[in-house]
Amino acid sequence: MVRLRVVWVLYKQIGVYSAATSLVLWLLAGLPTVSSEAFNEALVFLLWTRTLSQLLIWYLFRTTNGKGFFFYNHFGWSERQLALLSYLIDLVCLGLWICLMSVAL
Repeated sequence: MVRLRVVWVLYKQIGVYSAATSLVLWLLAGLPTVSSEAFNEALVFLLWTRTLSQLLIWYLFRTTNGKGFFFYNHFGWSERQLALLSYLIDLVCLGLWICLMSVAL
């Protein structure tokens, strides 16, 4: 349980940027919903651009927070695991957002 709280500490630092990037990319994709005709193409666009933007966000986080990974390493998280977990959390949030917008629209 403590390890998951440590991941939450990390995601609170980069989550705002990740969520904002996901919402902007969703807007650029044309607000796709699950029932839209171009959902498959928009999903591919979202996954690729989200992956590239997450790499950029992680790179910027690494360069501005170089010594901060000692805290996470103390709890048994490697840098790669933290990057993957933050990416997966963001994808889950984006998926939930699209599902909620599909119901609302």
